[in-house]
Amino acid sequence: MSAVFPQRMSLALRSAVIVAFGSLWLTGGLWLVLHFFFAQPSDFGAVENPWSPVILRIHGWIAVSGVFLLGWITARHVSDRWSQMIKRASGISMATVAGMLALTGYALYYTTDRVHDAAGVAHEIIGVAAFLFALTHWRRYRPPRRRR
Repeated sequence: MSAVFPQRMSLALRSAVIVAFGSLWLTGGLWLVLHFFFAQPSDFGAVENPWSPVILRIHGWIAVSGVFLLGWITARHVSDRWSQMIKRASGISMATVAGMLALTGYALYYTTDRVHDAAGVAHEIIGVAAFLFALTHWRRYRPPRRRR
């Protein structure tokens, strides 16, 4: 008896997910590099790189589409595959990471002081690690071979 696998995510949706979340990861990483390694000295201390606000704004714009796609994926992709155990743990992990990034991203936008600083550190650490969660979930599933 062979297992019935659900239909793969459509090419258009898969491409949108890869482009949106890949762009989020790249712009976030670029902002981190600019912020920590390319601050410019001034008479009053270090000043952020002039490209930092631009990159951060682009990151925020892409994040809006990322949150939309996260909702779409949760409604369709997850619900279609929930009854099967294939990749469930990595999918839950990846959705949790994406949700935490969305929450800490909103906290960065809407809070100040210590909450803002804590959200920033959490967002940076989780954001860097998100790539590993995505790779774990996207690796191709190969069922174990039967022994004769």
